[in-house]
Amino acid sequence: MLFRPDELAEVIASPSADSEGDVERAALVGITPPFEDQRFVLKRGKTLIGRREDNDIILPDDSVSSQHAWILHEDGSYRVINMLSTNGTFVNDERIHDHTLSEGDRIRLGRAEFVFHGGLPPVRPKAVQTGVPGWVWGAAALVLALAAAALLAF
Repeated sequence: MLFRPDELAEVIASPSADSEGDVERAALVGITPPFEDQRFVLKRGKTLIGRREDNDIILPDDSVSSQHAWILHEDGSYRVINMLSTNGTFVNDERIHDHTLSEGDRIRLGRAEFVFHGGLPPVRPKAVQTGVPGWVWGAAALVLALAAAALLAF
């Protein structure tokens, strides 16, 4: 998929993400040396990947282009976009230009290969009950009924 001029300008202008990251965040996990078992957290917005020092994820490997690919986080999903790299970007051994990622996808940039993990889904807070629990109303009704019965008995 190629970008329309207005779409490309918007993607280029989008921030290169925040600096926070933890196990709940989406990440690439290396499966080939020298990146094996290394976890690279993906950022909100745009994550730049390549050999140059100004990338968000720096891969010092001659098979990786200076700015090899972008991973965009939009509308809850992640897309990998090849940036006209010399050795290409592959997802599950298929050469791609623009691909929406799924959990467990294998991404290859040059000779560097990673597995995509989408992170843990957001935890929904448990419903907080407000007001008086039903059993309290039931107990109050029972006490009133007993009090009324006692008054009628006297």
